[in-house]
Order: sequence, then C-alpha cells, then structure tokens
Amino acid sequence: MIVLPGLNSVTHYSMEKLRQHVLLSALTDGQFSSLMKKARLLQLLAGERLFNQGEEAKRFYIVLQGSIKFFRLTSGGREIVINVFGEQDPVGEAAMFMTEQHYPAHATAVKPATVLSICSQDYLALLHQSYESCFGILGSLASRLKRSIGDIETLTQQSAAHRVAHFILSLIDESEQEGVEVKLPATKQLIASRLAMQPETLSRVMRDFKEKGLLDVHGRHLTIFSVAGLKRLIQ
Repeated sequence: MIVLPGLNSVTHYSMEKLRQHVLLSALTDGQFSSLMKKARLLQLLAGERLFNQGEEAKRFYIVLQGSIKFFRLTSGGREIVINVFGEQDPVGEAAMFMTEQHYPAHATAVKPATVLSICSQDYLALLHQSYESCFGILGSLASRLKRSIGDIETLTQQSAAHRVAHFILSLIDESEQEGVEVKLPATKQLIASRLAMQPETLSRVMRDFKEKGLLDVHGRHLTIFSVAGLKRLIQ
C-alpha cells in the first residue's frame, strides 16, 4: 500500500467530484479544505487489504479508482461478498456511528485501486457544526439500507436469471435503452459470489441471455441489446 498524505496529493483527481460527494457537499469550503488537508491517498494493489473485520474504525474511505470488495468470512472460511464498491462509493463510513466503532466486514481491493482516506473523528467534529452534513450522511446510509433490503429480497426469493438481470441493470443509467456497453466491475467468480450462485450458474445464465438476443459478452465487457427485455425478467 502506498500512502500519499495531504491535499496536494489529491489535486490531480477531480476535486469537483469530491466536493459534490453526498458526504462532503454540505460542508462549507473552509470545512472541506480543512478535511482534505488531513486526508490521505491510498494506492492499493489487487488483493491488498484495506481493513479487517473487527478492526477499530478510525478512518472511512471514498473510492476514486478501481473497486473494493466488502465481505465477511464464515467460521468455515467461506467468503460471503456483501458488496463491491466502485468509483465515488464510500466504504466503512457507517462504522463511525456504531457503538463500538469497529468495521463490520473485511475490505480488499479487487484490482489496483485508489481511495481517499478520511479521519472519522475529524469528520464527526464537522458534523457537530453542520446539520446539513448530518442529513447528507443520513441520506447516504438510508439509501444503502434500502439497497441492502432490496438485495436481500432478490437473493432469497428470486431465480438466478432474475438476480443476474437485476445486477446488470444496476450497472446502467435508468434512461439508457438499447446498445448499452458496460464493463463488469469485478470477475465473474466474484460477481457469482455476490449473487449467491456458483460461477457455472452465472455463465449459464449469461449464455441464455445471449441466445435470447438480450446481450453479448466479451470477457468482462457487455453489450446490452435490450434493456427492456432485461427489465421484463425482473417484473
């Protein structure tokens, strides 16, 4: 892991994007600048651990590049993928508000990644000064909770085809219709784990979608020919 401290190290990334992030947009310019001066850039190699489950949550993170796998391990050592976070997604921010403030799961880079590391205590101090910031993070947590509830329903009650279609649709903008090209955010094996199925099942469903003319697959690149067709599968 390479650590680049200070505001100067993040200037070559889109500061405007960061400034508009849901967890940062309600801060004043002075508060934002103060927070960024103490922030760090972390550059992770593929497979490198960001934090461990149970570790004290002194910092939270925003993904700038790459993707981060959020997962837990069963007593038998089996990996349960909770989510895969991509660009602009926050990681570990909910731990700030837990009674014991420990990370609830492990976080590892799926591929080379760059994340912004922010001190939780510094951020909490600013929240005490800004009701708008409090509502911002409440909105972020509520949105994530709603998404998690939807994911649980999909994983426990729906077919493999429904789960895969739902996942693919989550990668595109709702306004997009036909001929959409997307890149899978992780390996098929990791996505299969996220969708609670075997990799062979995911491959079979993808072949079925291809045979039906819904999409084409080239490695991790998808061309979606019928967004409407995928939507019909989850209705």
